[in-house]
Amino acid sequence: MKKKPLATLFAAANISLLALTNLAYAEGEAAPASPAPVSAPAAAPNADTAEEGNELKMFRFALRMEKLDFVKKAMVLTAEQEKKFLEQYDKYDIELKALNDNRLAIIKDYAEKFENISDKDADKLVKRSLEFRKKRTALLEKYYGKIAKATSKVIAARFLQVESVLQGAGDVNIGASLPLMEK
Repeated sequence: MKKKPLATLFAAANISLLALTNLAYAEGEAAPASPAPVSAPAAAPNADTAEEGNELKMFRFALRMEKLDFVKKAMVLTAEQEKKFLEQYDKYDIELKALNDNRLAIIKDYAEKFENISDKDADKLVKRSLEFRKKRTALLEKYYGKIAKATSKVIAARFLQVESVLQGAGDVNIGASLPLMEK
């Protein structure tokens, strides 16, 4: 289907643009205006999907590195604390990436079914989305404990604050960028 590659890039771009916006805003730069909601996904031009996949991987990797840099700056840790923190954070980031891959799949499925979504499809998408949120919250809880054990509860709480702000802003941006289901 022609919409599939574009839907993937659209979702990744929204997630990625949000990350860049949040990083700039958190570092004191003026936050750019949010992108306008899109009425419906457009058909993709004849593009090489393998090349798009590689570009998407490189783009996501670069953003993860920028996010890591931001998190390190926001955490304000000593060298010893940072080493212990990053041992856990790297594991967290790998698990979070897998969850975000699931989220991207949900968005892709929504884009594919957008024009003719049935009650059954809508219900499945909502249940998958709620399951994603439960897993993401459980992941934060899991790594709060691991980071608290490796460093301190204050550092673990700071980690939760930073991640919660980034995730919350991401949720708002993605939600505002995706078109609402039609009647």
